[in-house]
Amino acid sequence: MAAAVSAEEAGSILILNSNMSTEKYALAQTEFKSRLEKRSNLAEVNLGEKEIDEAGIEKIIREKNPELIYCIGSKAYMMSNKLAKEKKTVFSSAINWRRLPMGRNTYGVSNELPAGMVLMTYRYFFPGLKKIGVLYNQNYNAEWLKNAEKDAKDVGIEIIAESVKNSNRLDSALEELLPKVDVLWLISDPVVLSGPESTLNILQKSDSMKKPVFAYNEIFSSYGALLVIDADIPTMVEQASMMALDLLSNKKIAERVPSPAGSHIILNMKKVEEYGIELNKEAIGSVNKIIK
Repeated sequence: MAAAVSAEEAGSILILNSNMSTEKYALAQTEFKSRLEKRSNLAEVNLGEKEIDEAGIEKIIREKNPELIYCIGSKAYMMSNKLAKEKKTVFSSAINWRRLPMGRNTYGVSNELPAGMVLMTYRYFFPGLKKIGVLYNQNYNAEWLKNAEKDAKDVGIEIIAESVKNSNRLDSALEELLPKVDVLWLISDPVVLSGPESTLNILQKSDSMKKPVFAYNEIFSSYGALLVIDADIPTMVEQASMMALDLLSNKKIAERVPSPAGSHIILNMKKVEEYGIELNKEAIGSVNKIIK
């Protein structure tokens, strides 16, 4: 167990990482440490290690007694919320953060970029794009959708949305929506994307109807999404580290869960060619990773 924690004495920040073997989570931890290790004592726990169990983590939290816990990924946040809800907490890299229980001391950086910026990028890459489909749940994304529809009009795109009341309604919602749109835009919604099965189902049904999928996290590129606009990890962690320092200094936080300030773009050229979708060749220079 001792190997899971840094050699530092009890520090003011405990880093809980959902799994250090995940490249993005490891990068987030490295970036966070590089920004704060000279300004605050740090301790680290990797929940991906087999010998780590809940009782051991609870003991570490009790012994270290950190002023703040930084959680990387949803698993780490859920563990922190269960064992140390009263602690000041900052999270990042948590997919579908809206499904997380938010305590009064919870803060974080969203994994999802501002809709207006994403829509402008869509228009830049695919100038012929006119109708974008969105699946959403009213409880989580009604307000987001309202604002996104306004942003879409500003760039000459129409959003056609289909409400999904529960996961059992997903298939019928897809059948209703896909024939009406040029592309499906996956957003962070815990009802629509309730698990790997629902994600795979959406991508397969969209592909069978030759409808491209745009998404918000790199993991979707492995499922066949045509375009992914993901949050930039170093920028996101910089936001989280500044938030942590403000909380340790008892400064007021203006926004509890701000959007990421930077992006990372992945383009699947195989899907571009397969669907025959018009691509602005000048936009390729903005791509960070191309799948051929």
